Amino acid sequence: MTTSGVINLGSGRIQQIQSFSTVDGPGTRSVVFLQGCPVSCLFCHNPDSWDRDGGEVIEVDQLLRRLERFRPFLSSKGLTISGGEPLFQPDFTIELAQKARDEGWHVALDTSGWGTREQFIKVAKNFDLVLFSIKHPLAPESVSRCRLEAVMDNLESLAELKIPLWLRYVLIPGWTNQPDALAELRRIVSGLPNLQKVEILPYNSLAENKWKKLGWDSPLFHDVSPVTEGQIKMVEEFIAFTPK
Repeated sequence: MTTSGVINLGSGRIQQIQSFSTVDGPGTRSVVFLQGCPVSCLFCHNPDSWDRDGGEVIEVDQLLRRLERFRPFLSSKGLTISGGEPLFQPDFTIELAQKARDEGWHVALDTSGWGTREQFIKVAKNFDLVLFSIKHPLAPESVSRCRLEAVMDNLESLAELKIPLWLRYVLIPGWTNQPDALAELRRIVSGLPNLQKVEILPYNSLAENKWKKLGWDSPLFHDVSPVTEGQIKMVEEFIAFTPK
């Protein structure tokens, strides 16, 4: 990093590294959470990752050396680049994905679909898999700063690139479980030829303490009922996704 605070070419900002995960893509994986996110989801588990100037500045090669320590413990040698929002640091994300794949990692992108179509394609084409989080299929601005048109353009671009896709959707009573929203989600799912998996995830307020430490609040921390396994199963059956 230069004395002026500008990040050198080949460097980026990360929030944290998770050495071992079984829920961020197939098999066992390490996860790099990048710093900086303009999406501002009301249910975000990493609100401390929003600040574009926070986190640790690190070079791609240095980060890969750090990740190499964890590879002996990973049966499937998977790496997921998450955030924050990886599209917020496109050049760093591309370089990290390319070099990781060259070193034998299976690399997944965990994204909200933020950004322009051109930029999204430029980044996504460097990945083996995309984990795409739809915030709301009709009104994403109700729970985030995503724009529906941009999100759908980017989602459709993955089909054109023929990149394997997992779709993620957080079920929030009163916010994302409306019948018309779920019907639209089912329609979207049925039209994605590259879709391999749909994950319906239950909302929880485990990040509330993180928000409070930042002096923030979310309306979801008040009067939102817990999501039951039965509710998740009902939505999964309604979506009726069958891998092609």
